[in-house]
Order: sequence, then C-alpha cells, then structure tokens
Amino acid sequence: MLHTLLSLWGWRQFLDNGFIVGYFAAAGSIWCFFDRILCILLVPGGTIHGLYRRVGALSRSCILVGMVQGKIPVSGASGFGTGDGNPLYYKDKLTNTNGIRRSTYNIGFDLQIIPEKLVLKANSALYHVDNQTDKFDKAYQQQNSSTPNLTRQAEAKYVKENQQQHSVTLTYSDSFKDKHNLEAMVGGEYFNWHQYTLNAKTQNSPSDDIPTLNAGSNRTYSYSYKQGYRILSGFARVNYNYNLKYLLSVVARYDGISKLSDHRWGFFPGVSAGWNIMEEDFFKDSKLADIISNLKPRVSYGVNGNVNGLGYYDVYGSYGQKDKDGNIITNYNNSVGFYNDQLVNSGLRWEQSKSFEVGLDIGFFNNRLSFILDYYNRTTSDLLTDLDLPNYTGFKSIKTNLGTLRNQGFEMEVKANILNNVGGFSWDVTANLSTVANKIIKLPANGNENNRQGGYQVWDPKKGEVVWVGGKQEGGKLGDLFAFKQDHIFKDWDDVKANANNRYDAIGELYGPAAWEALKDKTGKQQIEPGDVCWADLNGDGVINNLDRVKVGNIFPNVTGGFSTTVSYKDFSLYARFDYALGHTLYNDLAARSIGQYQGSFNIIDMVKQSWSEENTNTDIPKFYYADQLSKKNITRSNNGLTAVDNNSSRFYEKGDYLALREITLTWNLPKRWINKAFMSNASVYVTGQNLCYFTGYSGVSPEPAVDTYYGQGIDNGRYPTPKTVLMGVSVTF
Repeated sequence: MLHTLLSLWGWRQFLDNGFIVGYFAAAGSIWCFFDRILCILLVPGGTIHGLYRRVGALSRSCILVGMVQGKIPVSGASGFGTGDGNPLYYKDKLTNTNGIRRSTYNIGFDLQIIPEKLVLKANSALYHVDNQTDKFDKAYQQQNSSTPNLTRQAEAKYVKENQQQHSVTLTYSDSFKDKHNLEAMVGGEYFNWHQYTLNAKTQNSPSDDIPTLNAGSNRTYSYSYKQGYRILSGFARVNYNYNLKYLLSVVARYDGISKLSDHRWGFFPGVSAGWNIMEEDFFKDSKLADIISNLKPRVSYGVNGNVNGLGYYDVYGSYGQKDKDGNIITNYNNSVGFYNDQLVNSGLRWEQSKSFEVGLDIGFFNNRLSFILDYYNRTTSDLLTDLDLPNYTGFKSIKTNLGTLRNQGFEMEVKANILNNVGGFSWDVTANLSTVANKIIKLPANGNENNRQGGYQVWDPKKGEVVWVGGKQEGGKLGDLFAFKQDHIFKDWDDVKANANNRYDAIGELYGPAAWEALKDKTGKQQIEPGDVCWADLNGDGVINNLDRVKVGNIFPNVTGGFSTTVSYKDFSLYARFDYALGHTLYNDLAARSIGQYQGSFNIIDMVKQSWSEENTNTDIPKFYYADQLSKKNITRSNNGLTAVDNNSSRFYEKGDYLALREITLTWNLPKRWINKAFMSNASVYVTGQNLCYFTGYSGVSPEPAVDTYYGQGIDNGRYPTPKTVLMGVSVTF
C-alpha cells in the first residue's frame, strides 16, 4: 500500500503577538534635522527571547525611550544602545546561510532457519550529515556612534557527521504441550559515531560585496577538531508463560563504551513477572468475571546504565592552550604551548539505576474502562558529577562517581470508551498521571553534617535555629528554591516607622527612620522609605541579611500528565490532546530584570505601571528605581544584578502550573462512494492546530519547567515561546 500525505497549506506563528518591528523608523532614508530629539515610543507587542541578548528585552507592553543628537539617518538608528536594536534593521546587515544534507542508508534481512521457530535477523544503518554555515556582517550603524561599524566579520563553518549501527538477533519461539510457551533471543549490536568540525573567521573586508573569508585582512579565529565514541553490546531475552496465566521475562545486556577506560564494560540484568488472574478457572466461574475483564498484577526489577553526563574523552584527560584571559600561549619560540587542563580519572564507572516496580492492569466491562497502575522506586548510584577541588590543586574540578539518589513515585493511565457507535456517535478518553519525589541517599564523607556539599545557612522559625539548605546533603532533595520573603510594600512613613523603625537592611545598606537618625556618618548609606520592600525578619533580630531567606518552591513538577479525547460522528472526528504540570516554580528573571533595570538599557514591561507611587500605595511592586542593584536592591537583593536562581525577591518567583492544549485535529473521512471511483482505499481531509494555548497563572512567556538553561535551572530569563502551528492537509491511501 502506498500512503501519500499531501500537505496543502500551513503556517507558523509565534505566541503573543510576534516581533517588534520597524516602529522606530519608516522605511527608506529618513533624515532628522534636530539638535536634540526626545523620542518616546509606545510599542504593543509580544516577547521573543531569541533576540533579547542582541536587540533588547521586548515585552507585552513596552516603552522605548531614545535620545539622539545631531544629524543622523533614522533608518540607521538600530536602537537605544548597541544591545537594544531593531531586528528589522539587522535583517539585511547580519547575514547567515546554512545548508545541510542528510543521507540515510539501511539494509537488512530475515532468515527463517527453522520456519516459524528459529529466525535470524540482521540490519545495518548508515547516517551521514554535511552541514555548511556561512556568516557575514555587513557595515552597520550603531546608534551611539557617529561612524558605522566596519569590522565586516566573515565566518565559515563545516561539520561532517557519520554514524553507523549494525545489529543481529537470533530468536527461537516454540510451544510445548499447548501450555508452555517460550521465546528466547540473543543478539549483538555495534554503534559508531564521529564528527569533524572546521571553523574559521576573518575581519576587515574592504567591501560588503565580498562576503568570503579570503577578503578579510585580519584572520581572527580558526580551529578544527574531531570527536566520537563507540558502543559494543551483547544482549539476551527469555520470555516464558504457562497457559497465558503466569508470565516471566528475563533480560540481560553487556555493554562496553569508549567513554570509559578501566571500567568500560557494564552488566545490566532485569526480571519481570505477571499473573493473568482472569485466566484462572476460579475467576472465570465467579461473578466478578461479568464485571472485570482484565486483571493482571505485575512486579519487576532491573538495572540500567548511563554515561550521558560524561564527555567523549573525559577519562583520557584534555589539554589546554589558552591562558586565563583566553589568549593562546605562544611563549615557546612562537610555538603554541599545551598543558593539562583537566584531571584524568580512568576509574570512572557506569552510572547505575536499580529500579523496582509493582503494578496492576485492570479492565472493566469488556475493557471499555481500563486502568494501568504503577508504583516505582528507582535508586541511582555512582552518579557522574563534577567534584569541586581546592584552588591549590591547580584544577577547578574532577569528574567522579558521586553519591546516590532515589526517585520514587506513582504512575496511572486510564482509558474509557464512553460511547461506542451510539446513533453514529463514538467517544474515547485517555488520561495519565505521574508523580515523583527525589531524595539524596548518600554522598562521599567530607566531615560536614549529612556530608553536605555547598549550600548556605538560613533561619528556620520552626526549629528556632540556623540550618543549612541548598546544595546537596544526605536526606535532602534537589531543586529547592530560596529567596528573601517580601512581606509587603511600605505604603507611607507611618508604615515604615511601625515595621522598620530600627531596622538595618544589610543587603541594601538601608536604615529605618530611628536607625537613620542615630547614624553619625551617613555617607554612602540610604534610608528605608515608602515604596521600598518590607522584608520578613525571620529571626526577629532587626537585621535583614542572608539568614532571612525562605523556601519559595522547587524547580521540578510534583505531578505531570495529560489527557486526550476523540469524538466522532459518522465521517467526522475531533481529536484533542492536553498535558499539564503541577508543583514547579519559576524565577521570572526577565520581569525582574526589566523592572530593576539592571543594565539600564532594557525596554520596560507594563508591570512598571503597578509600581508604588503616592497615588498607588496598595501594590506589590516597589517604587521604580534606575539600576536597582545600585540603589535599594528591592528586587535583585544579594545577586547584585546577576542572573541567579536564589537570593532574589520572593515576588518574582511564580508557580508554573499549567494546562497546555497541545493538539486539536478535525478530520473528515471522504465518503467511500467518492474515493472508490478514484481507486483509493481511504482518503481524508484534516486541519490541525498545535501548541495553541496555555491555561496558567504564570505571567511569563512559557510556564514550562526551565530545567536546562544556560543561566541555570529554574530561571526563566526569557525563552523562545512555543510556536503555534496550524496545518491543513489531505491523507490518501491507495
């Protein structure tokens, strides 16, 4: 059968309202002849963070203030400062072309040595990628400069990637005395991946018309490298059941990988058993058989290996050729010098996860309603971790097998056939739920309480003492977030005197009214005023310091899951799929950074309208200050304007709970009398929408957990929103 999918029409759009474009200047060369111009631009728009670091922090409602002087071309006014430009201006100035070619080859065979009993299978796959990137920066105008940038950087990059995978299996299947059913399989696999990269850059080309490397007079950058790894595996599996009642499965793998050295090979066994109770005579004869159509308890135990946290050549060490300033060392008669920049640990082992699972499959009313229930307990030992070293060693860290972590939780899946062709209507619903809780079981002994690594001290009001939090410690969990607790915003001087009259804020160097009056030397110090944050003094000592931090959440969701439903009537069907996450917290760094104006050149989000003022005293947003880290530190606190997950104001930590509409599809199956005339077996027309919306209380672009970002886990510093996709198409089967 030939299946052809014809995509008739589609488009993609970004969440919110897309890019901020072209408002700063009209098209063409428009010249402004003014000695001083104050431009205030109110821009409605969306947030696209891929441009934040290059063209500014655009947000839902922004105010862009620019001041220019003299005679300048407005079309060249790329933005207020070089970091906040108009993306439309740079579109033709910063060029980037990328060409990629992928090739895949597969070959395999099945050989029935003994028909229906002994089968030999083999398969080989080859995958090749050629990726070429060319970049060229034309001359462009910077707003804060009277002359254009003439660097004209050219870059060329070539990446070649090859991957091969070969596998062979021998499977034996047979039944004995019509009750004993056996399947045994043994096999092997070889995997090899390697990559070659070549990259070069030049500067100072004489013209925009020559975008290649050879035109640049200054060769600034060049490198090439090779990398790769190999895996060789042997595996076996035996499945046995007695009369479909008692089920037993045993599996084993023996893997060797080039990323390891002394302990390259690892053995990973597993066993599982199940009992089909509904196949028992005593169950078939009971009244329960009329209600319960499936009942199978299960139990399993297995060991899995992992080396994902290990680099390709970590166990072999690495060499450096640059000093602390990033300059290549050429002190050896103008030759490049090399030195060891990473400690070798040839004793690294496979990270192992030992999983125990018990479950139950149960179905009702001929499986029109069914449940899959599982409890799991997974303990991971020999975690691959970077261990910090003292400075006197000359090395920052060493890769090692460190500690033991336990994850346990519950998983459930429900399927329901609510309507089954009742008057032409059918309705199916599927839902799943998963919970997880992590706990650090063991860490290397280091003399600290609970073998603590890292972390900091806070005051625990319940215990009435100072405790260690954060970092890693036995009995603790990963992902907890801590912040200075914002109690409220001081409304007026009476509020300040009532709650902070004698207070000293050690973080912001701030003093309450009475403490301020008692100061003899007020140089470099500031007073707590209306509009500032009233921080919770947890230990009641009249001082706000690092001890006054509280837990504000965790970066990992407690509950995740989703559900889908299909409703059909005759030839029409509607499918919808949702997923959700509950219990995780995000630090909205983008909102905090904009309100705090840490760098002074960010556009301002409309949250600034909620800032405290004499006319707006009932608010949770403090008084607006330029460069908060240099002023009252009402927002940045001890992070001092840096992007970090802890030590901020609790106001900007938000619950990330969400329900996402991932997909909705409407399908019309064309009538048989139509498609039969066209010699088709099936044909349908559909329209699909993907990632259409979130239902969430989170104020940022995306409530998805930020667990893997450049700036750190749990930080939403502005991310690409999930693109919306709408597709229309035709599916045809001949």
